[in-house]
Amino acid sequence: MQEIDKIISKLKQHQPLVESDYKVLLNYLQHDGNEAEFKKTLSSHWSQVCDDQDLVLHEPDDLFYKIYHQALESEKDSTPKVISLMGWVQRIAALLFLPLLILSAWNYYSSENIQELADEVLSIQSPIDSKTRFFLPDGTQGWLQANSSIQFAQIDNKERSVQLDGEAFFDVARNEKQPFIVSTNDFKVRVLGTRFNVMADANMAVSKVYLEEGSVEMLGINNEHHTLLKPGEEFLFDKKLKEFSVNTGLQEEHIAWTKGILLLKNKTLKESALALEKFYNIEIEIADKELENMPVYAKIQNEQIDEVLEYAKLILPITYSIEKPIVLKDGTFTKRKVVIRKVN
Repeated sequence: MQEIDKIISKLKQHQPLVESDYKVLLNYLQHDGNEAEFKKTLSSHWSQVCDDQDLVLHEPDDLFYKIYHQALESEKDSTPKVISLMGWVQRIAALLFLPLLILSAWNYYSSENIQELADEVLSIQSPIDSKTRFFLPDGTQGWLQANSSIQFAQIDNKERSVQLDGEAFFDVARNEKQPFIVSTNDFKVRVLGTRFNVMADANMAVSKVYLEEGSVEMLGINNEHHTLLKPGEEFLFDKKLKEFSVNTGLQEEHIAWTKGILLLKNKTLKESALALEKFYNIEIEIADKELENMPVYAKIQNEQIDEVLEYAKLILPITYSIEKPIVLKDGTFTKRKVVIRKVN
């Protein structure tokens, strides 16, 4: 504890930490309860350890993760290149899963959501009611949509590869010697460094890729070439027909979810219901099938589902009822269910 007190003293005096400090800190944080204790210490000295540069961090936890990340980077620079799986787990655990708290459903996402799947394979799973910010070992970062996951192995010398189930936005660190490949059940996306969104939800009839900047190559699951995308273009894959097309896409429509915005533009009520189910973690039933193809346009941010439904009643010929969750035998609850009906 004396060595930790010295580290805190350095932070209070705005002195840089050295490699030996980081080693002490990493060893200390490996023991149960020490992470919470160190955060508590940072909080009690917040006004002293937070210099002008760190004011943008806003909270003691933010400074903790910044220090922890620097410690891991120091460890990486001073150790051999052959790294064990646990080394990768420690790195990913420290790479700051900081969900953006825009909606009440968004919550803190910690390293406990990282699971060891098999030898040298890791998984990041986003909860059903939370969007998650992620950072990968190669410097790539992005957002993982609610109830989505990515799996990845240790980076080799040839390529960087992740498997996506659901939806994610990637800001890929450029490396011309190591292409970055996102694999889904329907296609692959191959890039060197760029920003793009992939929607590959198993429950959707069409999977999509939207390119914000740079360029990407679209491949089949057997690596056959499909097409190259330019910025502003979207790739659509029809799962039933096994066919793809390329259109001009709208940036806001594809990227809005990373900012806590649900954008419904020229969507049918059925499509909108699916989007709302994911956004609010609820179940929606359209009782009158003739309503399913009714067009919807809406931009939703910071509204509760009850407010959204009340607004929908004002502009659409619908009414709704909300069924309370039911307690199941195992003690869990069903989702809140919304039933939408036509106004008589």
